[in-house]
Amino acid sequence: MVTSLVVATAFLLTACQSSGPEPTTAPPAPIVSSATPTPTETTPAGDYFPFDVVCAVLMPDDIIFGFNPNYVLDNAGAMASANSSDLVKAMEGTTCNYVNQSSQASLTISVAHLTPISTQVLKEQAATAFSAVEVGYESGFFGMVAGSGVLQVYTKSGFWYTVAGPEVSSPDDIPGITEQLNSFFSGR
Repeated sequence: MVTSLVVATAFLLTACQSSGPEPTTAPPAPIVSSATPTPTETTPAGDYFPFDVVCAVLMPDDIIFGFNPNYVLDNAGAMASANSSDLVKAMEGTTCNYVNQSSQASLTISVAHLTPISTQVLKEQAATAFSAVEVGYESGFFGMVAGSGVLQVYTKSGFWYTVAGPEVSSPDDIPGITEQLNSFFSGR
């Protein structure tokens, strides 16, 4: 998307240069060293806004302990199957992976901050593979993939979070986790 913007800007600048220069009394604008704008909350980097929050803030230990006291944060461990961590990483989001010290099962929580366009695209994709669910006051989708439950939630404030793991057989299995995430994003 940013590349398209750069090409379009270059095309417009070339088109403007082909017609002779117009007289002006104002000094010329300063030369910008980069054609790529710095992302801000109003100018996304692509189809997302960067979201970098440490796992301890996003998902406090007591919430994970309430789900299952055998889980500990281990981002170096194997992620739950069918998780969205690669896409979330590409969108400069946050992934928190918890490993069950007894069974070695993983519970992977990933979060990205999306633009309305990318939210719509991801919702349409999820709707073709999963069942629609309501999680608190937020809409989402749930399904099973390769033995893991996968919950995808699209918050009203533009965040997309997924929770995936073999111990997630329905959204009802993780109420403390979804309540924490919904609460975290409700104020943003």
